[in-house]
Amino acid sequence: MNRRRILGAGATAGLTTIAGCLTGLIADDSPDHVVLEPPADEAQGDPSYPTYADQFPAFELSDSLAETTVAVDELDDCHLSTAFFASCPTECIPLMNALSTVQANSLEMGIDDVRFLAITFDPERDTAEALREHAEMMNVDLEATNWHYLRPANADEAVEIVDERLGVPFEREDLGGGDYDFHHVTVTFLVNPDGYVERSYRGEDPETDRLTADLETVDDLW
Repeated sequence: MNRRRILGAGATAGLTTIAGCLTGLIADDSPDHVVLEPPADEAQGDPSYPTYADQFPAFELSDSLAETTVAVDELDDCHLSTAFFASCPTECIPLMNALSTVQANSLEMGIDDVRFLAITFDPERDTAEALREHAEMMNVDLEATNWHYLRPANADEAVEIVDERLGVPFEREDLGGGDYDFHHVTVTFLVNPDGYVERSYRGEDPETDRLTADLETVDDLW
């Protein structure tokens, strides 16, 4: 539940006497369903993916390692989410290292109401075994139980979820001999418990200090 809505509803009766005190506290430029201020470096143009104050798309995917499913729109915690594939030799390595670093930072800071959603668009190769090896390589803390490797059932569902709903395009490139690679965009989303995007970080190497600070702020203000 959005704390701004709670505060707004609970304070209505006393606004006539304390309006002057509250004005400076609640007046800002951010919409009611987010707590961070508008980003100074908001993406230009009209990105295909959700950005600040947009609602994050609803979908349900299998958590390959926990052998359960995660319905994103039913999460009560905020989450940091991105799309990747485990055998990626370039962009996904710094991307996933950054996400695992933020996980470690959040655990050290005692932030226990956050999830990390790593959504693969390569379900053919990203089996449970491959994802477990990826977690070990990226120093992901699986025992914290807040990291979820989400895996579409097949290539068609990967396109539907990642490309069409999430707005993160990727394209398979066949290399011959049954091998293939992907050209893809890298975006990391910080989503609050009400399902709205607080930040969309474009790029393969997001700043871990910035991600951690934004996550801490959302956790503190929610």
